[in-house]
Amino acid sequence: MRMEDGIVVSVYCLAYNHEQYIRDALEGFVRQKTNFRYEVLVHDDASTDNTPAIIREYAQKYPDIIKPIFQTENQYSKGVKILPEIIHPKSSGRYIAFCEGDDYWCDENKLQRQVDFLETHQEGYSACVHNTKVLDCRNGETYLKNRSRKDRDLTFRQVVKYGSSEFQASSLMLRREFFNAPKEIRVRSFGDYTLAVHLAFMGKIRYLKETMSVYRMFSAGSWTSRNLGNVSEERFIRTQAETTEFTTKLYRYGREQNIAAWQLDEIKKVNDRNLLQLYVLENGLKGLFSTAERRKMFWHLDAEQKYWVIDTEFKKRKRIKQREENEKNGRHQ
Repeated sequence: MRMEDGIVVSVYCLAYNHEQYIRDALEGFVRQKTNFRYEVLVHDDASTDNTPAIIREYAQKYPDIIKPIFQTENQYSKGVKILPEIIHPKSSGRYIAFCEGDDYWCDENKLQRQVDFLETHQEGYSACVHNTKVLDCRNGETYLKNRSRKDRDLTFRQVVKYGSSEFQASSLMLRREFFNAPKEIRVRSFGDYTLAVHLAFMGKIRYLKETMSVYRMFSAGSWTSRNLGNVSEERFIRTQAETTEFTTKLYRYGREQNIAAWQLDEIKKVNDRNLLQLYVLENGLKGLFSTAERRKMFWHLDAEQKYWVIDTEFKKRKRIKQREENEKNGRHQ
């Protein structure tokens, strides 16, 4: 590939009040060593801290790479879909990569490795991902997102069953033509899962064993800090209901598209599991097997999914007990 070939990779970066983290993300971008041109579109959603100033600093220093988009009013709160509606139309790369402003890339050869694979495997592959180090911002502990120590293809079954938990968004590179998932399966709350399943429909996803990005969990203001902390049971039920809505849409879409029977069966298992987990969250285990329909759904699942359904109740009890202990300790302080 030659420089005159134009932009090969467009990187999408979402930033909002990431003053503590954004410099790491920007450094990871500009340190990439490639034999092609790439651009990084950094969208700042009207941050109220020093994030815009740091982005401007890098845009001035690396104008051919960092291309900022600054908002004066928060677009996410208005329901704007920032990636498809704002960033994507401004990009030009044949491939698209992602990294949020509180995550970062830790390997200067990340883009080159992924482009090399996708360029030499034009047929059959929709995307390329890699391992990611997870950093818990509460205690500084780290662990690898994926235990796999070898390069491999992610199967359709793995992606549908586990969603994007097989990889983190900061590791994803996809072909531009596969960026937009069909509207029939889009659900606002599950963008990563929707995109992962869409990519599995479009082709194989290659997993590279190298750890080339870092994902911060429980960073200030992040989704994990808002949604995986001490939240109410009503919130858990609402999230499960949204998950079930997505897999129900996915199953309907699969039937309409006449996908392979084995693929449809994998989707049905996941949807049945979600329906049963929602029932357990709302009603407990009592009555789970009181109808022939629920019994049939349960016995259709594989052993791991059966365990997830039953374990839903025990995790719920554990959360309730933990909240009670937290409240008790709070009263005695």
